Amino acid sequence: MSEQSAVYAPLRLASAAEKPRRAKCDRDVKLHLPESLYDDLAQLARADSRAVGEYMRVVLERHAYGALGAPHG
Repeated sequence: MSEQSAVYAPLRLASAAEKPRRAKCDRDVKLHLPESLYDDLAQLARADSRAVGEYMRVVLERHAYGALGAPHG
């Protein structure tokens, strides 16, 4: 697998029956995005059957915990 294809791998998580228990999402982050980036994220989120915020949370979790190699919860 090329380095680029590893970066753009699908973000699908486990099915509802296989999902690990998640920590309560009780923090807000205000983020300013250009319209084109938001539109692209919205398209990716729809393809992944997620809301934009949830999709972005998955992307951030994968980045942070993949980089740290640490379990999360």
